[in-house]
This record gives sequence, C-alpha cells and structure tokens, in this order.
Amino acid sequence: MKLAWLVLLAGCSDALDQRLAIVDRDRVLAITSEPPEVTPGNAAVLTALVGSPTGTLGEAPAWSLCTAPKPPTEDNAVADGCLADQVTPLGTSPTLTATIPVDACRTYGPDVTSTGFRPRDPDPTGGYYQPIRAAVPSIDLAFGFTRITCDLANAPGDVAQQYLETYVANANPTLDAPVVASSVATDSDVTLSIGWPADAVESYIYFDPDTETLITRRESIRLSWFATAGSLAVDASAVDDDTSTSVSTTWHTPSQPGTVFLWFVLRDSRGGIATASASVEVTTPR
Repeated sequence: MKLAWLVLLAGCSDALDQRLAIVDRDRVLAITSEPPEVTPGNAAVLTALVGSPTGTLGEAPAWSLCTAPKPPTEDNAVADGCLADQVTPLGTSPTLTATIPVDACRTYGPDVTSTGFRPRDPDPTGGYYQPIRAAVPSIDLAFGFTRITCDLANAPGDVAQQYLETYVANANPTLDAPVVASSVATDSDVTLSIGWPADAVESYIYFDPDTETLITRRESIRLSWFATAGSLAVDASAVDDDTSTSVSTTWHTPSQPGTVFLWFVLRDSRGGIATASASVEVTTPR
C-alpha cells in the first residue's frame, strides 16, 4: 500500500513542502464535503479534486468511512487502522453521499466511551472531525475530514445549553474566478490572484475553556496554490486580515512552451473548502 497523503480540510501547517505545489503526478488535491459540518446521523456529499500533469481527472475514488478511533498517543491525523481495514466501504463514485455515523461524537469527538480512550481534544476552533478515506487506483491514499457537530465537553450546563441554541454549523466558502492571463511568456514572473465574497469568512461561537464562557470568533482562511509546471513563490498563503477578499502570489512560468494547469484550494479553519481551476498557454516570445 502506498504511503497515505493527507488532504486536510482544516489545521494546515505553516511550513508545507514547496514541492507539493507542483503537480507532476496524479494526486488528490482536495476532498470537499457538502455541507462541511453535519450532525452525526446526517449526510454529506463528498467530492475529490484529482489533479494530474494533464489537468483535472474525473476519477472515481473508492470511498470509506474510517472507524478506528485515534489513541491520544498517536501523532498521525488518522489512526493506523484507517490505513488498513478499519473502515466502512461506501462505494466508488466521483461524487458520493455519505451518512456520518450516529456515534461519530463518541469515536472522534468529546463523548466519553468505554473503549479506554479519553475524550478527544477539539481543534483550535473547538471542532471534531470524521475522517473520510478516498482510494484512487495508482494514487496515494488520501483523507478528508467532515466536521461533526457535538455537544460541549466540560462546560457548565447553562453554557452547554446556550451553545446548542446559538451555534451555527460551518458552511463552505466560495471562490471567484481566478485572475490570470490566458497566455503568458516562458520563463517569466506572472501574478496569480483569486478572490472570494466578503461573507465567505464566517464568525462562529466558541467555548473558551479558560473562562468557561462562549465568545465570538472569526474564521481564518488559507489559499493553496497548485501548478503543473514552473515554480510558485509559496505553496500556501495564509490570510490574517479579516477584511481581505483576495490573495495573490507569483508564478514563475516554465522555460518550455505548453499548456499549464492551475488549481486554487481555499480552506477555512473550521473545515470548509472551495476550489477553482484554470489553464494557461505558455508561449515562447518572438
């Protein structure tokens, strides 16, 4: 079995490998869940974005729900069992509707079980996630994560009730069309830009364990850049300004002419995701 390549829907590292930005082999670039957050027992539609040196592929992954809980001592994003056979097969399709197990908050959330594992710690936004496995022939295993709405752990009763009454589940952001010329010169610096609506970045209720109160936070977002040739100044751009509605980077075009495919993957800090793509003709100046 190939080494798994994790497609994280949230919590991306600031120090990602620049080589990940160049798509020189078939790869799952993103797994989108619609909606990105569900209450256990409800369904989400899963879609894989598969990039290749020849553009976007219409591959049909074999989808599975991970069922192995992750011990607190494991550092991986998913339990080792999810790489093997501790999964529930869902079917093979480019897009698939999956029902999140009713016990997801026990397996992957804060609910106490008798399995010997302590309640899971939430991510920095207070969230928990059901891992989804996507297996495409001849491509490394990929994992996405659907956020699950769970009760608060270790919160006063009145605060927990207020949270249930006021919390709004995450929604996927959206992206505008990329801003890039249809034709560019070889061996040159080109600015790539992409934007999103102002309401794509949401505010949400968060339980502060230090004060045991509910506070309002705003999502952070990150844009990952991908290209089939050339080089990118960065592989991902974090957007820290709440009022920003676009981001740019520099793409140094390849020295050889041809068609280059670009992908843009926007992630918010609560597991939401949006994708866009473009193709550019790289030509030799006369």
